[in-house]
Amino acid sequence: MVTAKKKRKKKRPKQRKKGRQWLVFCVVAVLFASLGGLVVFLALSPDDATVLPKIGEVDGNGPTISYEETYVVPEPVIVAQPVKKSQVVPVSPDVTPEDGGLVAKRERPLVAIVIDDMGYNKKNCEALLDLDLDLSFAFLPFGPYTEHQASRAHRLGRDVLLHFPMEASDPKWKPGRGTIAIAMDSPEIRRIFVENLAAVPYASGINNHMGSRFTQNNQSMQDFMEAMQESGLFFLDSRTSRNSVGYSLAKKMAVRTAERDIFLDNVRDPQKIIIQLRKLVDVARRQGFAIAIGHPYPETLQALKEYKREILQQVKVVGVGTLVR
Repeated sequence: MVTAKKKRKKKRPKQRKKGRQWLVFCVVAVLFASLGGLVVFLALSPDDATVLPKIGEVDGNGPTISYEETYVVPEPVIVAQPVKKSQVVPVSPDVTPEDGGLVAKRERPLVAIVIDDMGYNKKNCEALLDLDLDLSFAFLPFGPYTEHQASRAHRLGRDVLLHFPMEASDPKWKPGRGTIAIAMDSPEIRRIFVENLAAVPYASGINNHMGSRFTQNNQSMQDFMEAMQESGLFFLDSRTSRNSVGYSLAKKMAVRTAERDIFLDNVRDPQKIIIQLRKLVDVARRQGFAIAIGHPYPETLQALKEYKREILQQVKVVGVGTLVR
């Protein structure tokens, strides 16, 4: 009996030792698995320092990445008719040799290309700023790169706009922080207007981000235009709704204004975007000027690089502020 007891006592320490070894093995295995997952994540992460979520997702107070309410954007109706002289903004004519002498060329039509949704992406936005083309840039308020990029655009002599978030018709579209809605009264709209404008340095104008519901509402847009009057800025109607009253109301209230003619990148394909750029040139030839809106997509950047030489041969690219009246 004594011998049997002693044998059982000798086995217990071995069992406890095996239990501790198994626990240590499990902890080490978990640590290695976590480390491996971290390495894979870092290896697969993109180089672009961007805070944008996937299409259709909302990232905290950031904007929904739908960019524009493409389902309500109409194609421009191009009517071949004489252009009034008052519609054409005069520019310095180029000079070309003709019949042995120097003769002034016809004035080229003017084109403005506005890049919306700036301030929420680093790599593509910086590349667009670097592009040797007189683009205009519309910055969302409170973006992580808004202040830096707007300041840089200003130093480069580019037009800077506040890309103002406005309520969309479809509740699934979330314009993000700084959105104004038709349920708001005039003092609240004015308060948000001041906050948004303070977030975008050097803004000389404003265009709407989304806003298919807000821009259709006469009273809400009148409240907004009263704030515009006090600011002295111009308003570019992005025309995310065919029923927008933005442009007509701005003219009625003596706010300098213009409206978008072409969306460049509803389809994110470089060749399709080039087709839209050609449409832009066509519209400009017919009415003397035209305004396009694009976004900081890599496909848009590629298309602008590829078509840059061709577009500069046909039109003069100017800041959008040149085309407001």
